Amino acid sequence: MSDYDFHDSNYHAEYNRRHGPFRLAEDMLPTGAKNAVRAAYGIIGVAAAILGVALLVWPGATLKVAAVCLGIYFLISGVVRIVSSIVELGLPAGWRILDIIVGILLIIGGIVVLKNITLSTGVLAVMFTMIVGIGWIMEGIMALTESWSMPSSGWAIAYAVISIIAGFVLLCMPLASTVWLIIFGGCALIVLGVCAVVRAFTFGRHGNDYVD
Repeated sequence: MSDYDFHDSNYHAEYNRRHGPFRLAEDMLPTGAKNAVRAAYGIIGVAAAILGVALLVWPGATLKVAAVCLGIYFLISGVVRIVSSIVELGLPAGWRILDIIVGILLIIGGIVVLKNITLSTGVLAVMFTMIVGIGWIMEGIMALTESWSMPSSGWAIAYAVISIIAGFVLLCMPLASTVWLIIFGGCALIVLGVCAVVRAFTFGRHGNDYVD
């Protein structure tokens, strides 16, 4: 158990000195902060996996169905990120600010997608791939920023790399067929969901708990 607690400025100063303000250093986070991160990963992961499966098994799934699934995913991800960053003060300040910004952008993207599902298929396809692609890239960069070079971060890095690759693939193929977009979107959601859920169970299991 550490001599620091996160209400003490010494804790934040030492944290920033060792790891910087944006990384989630598992060995220095208070128990409450670790639990908040686990919950966020878990909720986002389960939501992604469920929506991905729904997209793949939906009878006669259309691009509008895909847009709804991805829009809901972005809303859930954005809300969870914002709430966890606001309520858990033991998380590094820089990470909390960055997570809130990413959360807001994801919510905006989700709302834009959901509000425009009545557009023509061609226009919806371009908008869908642009917003979802950028959203996945942002999530991937965020995951890399918080986990790079940290112990036991393999699943977080896998999540980040898959998210970034999926985002770039969508951006490079805005006019791909509806069937391809649905299959790719569903599979990507499932893989991202599994990585996030595993990360929820493994995050902070090897570090020491700091005082809340």
